[in-house]
Amino acid sequence: MTATHATAYDVVRQYLGAQVEAIRSRENAVKDNAPDAVHKTRVATRRLRSTLRTFRPLFHAESTEPLRAELKWYAEMLGGPRDAEVLKQRLTEALSALPPDAVVGPVGARLSAELDARHALTHAELVQVMGTARYRDLTKALENLTQTSPLRSQTHHSMTEVLNPLLTEATQRAARRWEAAQAASGKEHTELAHEARKKAKAARYAFEAVAEFDPSYKDAAQAWEQVTEALGTAQDSVVTRERLHELRTAADCAGEPTFTYGVLHGLELNQQEGAHNRGGEAIQHALTVSSQ
Repeated sequence: MTATHATAYDVVRQYLGAQVEAIRSRENAVKDNAPDAVHKTRVATRRLRSTLRTFRPLFHAESTEPLRAELKWYAEMLGGPRDAEVLKQRLTEALSALPPDAVVGPVGARLSAELDARHALTHAELVQVMGTARYRDLTKALENLTQTSPLRSQTHHSMTEVLNPLLTEATQRAARRWEAAQAASGKEHTELAHEARKKAKAARYAFEAVAEFDPSYKDAAQAWEQVTEALGTAQDSVVTRERLHELRTAADCAGEPTFTYGVLHGLELNQQEGAHNRGGEAIQHALTVSSQ
């Protein structure tokens, strides 16, 4: 189907269906902890939840809002093992890049042991909840979403007529959050920048959905992807510093040197600042591309 004849219904239904399939098709792989299964499932849950939010005026909310809440719950469960996995890779790479005299004590061994244990625990919890009635209800709701498609009648109008205003709203929400972040400092700045990243992700996913039918939207989708990548690096730095504090405390209690944890903490601070700068530039570019 060409973009000329595509309706908003076509766009939204196809994107929703693709995300539901991505979630349902990886259930066994997630339980088996297959490579990338948890990550890809988590991304699909976020895309699905974001689509239901960005295009909220097109849905019967009584059907979709409860589903959004359950998708958030499942994404949080997926986040446990995924975050441990990402954190281990990030810190291991940072540690290996340090000069030998900056690595004091069994830092590598502690990182691996602590984060492997966290991964194992959170993955076991994930598998456990996937056997509950709550999860079965979620999978049934996902099935119903694709079968009943709770979209309003206006979605049968032109894709551009219906979706373009919602795309504009999505970009404006990201811009407002970033402006608020720029006016703040310290912890408030960090929190608002994280919110801006979430809104940028919503804009990215919305443009990706429309780009499946009209390639002229791909540039905007890619521009917002650059925003999410930059601000994602900044947020990863925030989470990494929190974990480094926990690891440093554990090392101190065990009588181990803590110098290297401080070095890694300082490097993460620098990464956050640079990522925020790149994020600001990327947002300005994305806003320009989106308005063309």
